[in-house]
Amino acid sequence: MKQRKIAVIAGTSDATDWIRSLPETDSVTAFVATPYGKEILAGTNCPVHVGRLDAAGFAEALTGFDEVVDASHPFAVVVTETVKAVCQAKQIPYTRISRPTLHYDYEKLHIVSSKEAAADWLCSCTGNLFFTVGIQTMPFYAAAVSDFSHRAFARVLDTAASRQAAAAVPATFWFAMPPYSIAETVAYLQEHQISVLISKDSGARGGVPEKIQAAKQVGIQVLLIQSPEQIER
Repeated sequence: MKQRKIAVIAGTSDATDWIRSLPETDSVTAFVATPYGKEILAGTNCPVHVGRLDAAGFAEALTGFDEVVDASHPFAVVVTETVKAVCQAKQIPYTRISRPTLHYDYEKLHIVSSKEAAADWLCSCTGNLFFTVGIQTMPFYAAAVSDFSHRAFARVLDTAASRQAAAAVPATFWFAMPPYSIAETVAYLQEHQISVLISKDSGARGGVPEKIQAAKQVGIQVLLIQSPEQIER
């Protein structure tokens, strides 16, 4: 049997599990955007390319692969669109691994379709806000949400890149690494008198059920942003 040469767009636990499930006869190379993405791949024993790539970069990097598997984060829209277009142009078989959609039972759950809609909703409410959406979109919320600097709290990855980016955002940050326990989150919500927890709907892998459970215990509202893949379905 001919050895398959597979490129995996990684950086998520989904990608790590998928790589571990492959037969040892396959030749796998993983592509991640950040050093933390490489850490998630610990134990997979495959070459890892670290760094963000544009269309030209992917076109060069993916040359010679028999297949590309995209297991990037569901909100990494630009990466998915770029890789899909490159594969189509180079006629490389492309597979997207999507996370299953979950349904959450909570009467104080509000669902919106974008960060813009989330910002509009947050401008209409009062109280302290707890963002669990990652550091990349925090500058957007800082500019779009009213009274942001006085009521914004956020949990982000405790990495050098996150700390550097957070320095420019006027919020109170909790730097930590997953997994996050429900008890820890509950304690933080209570300590800072949070009124709304904001999260992307990144599914079970993104700890969304645990976030909602913590909010339930405190009795606060949850604002959930749908992933682009959910909107397309």
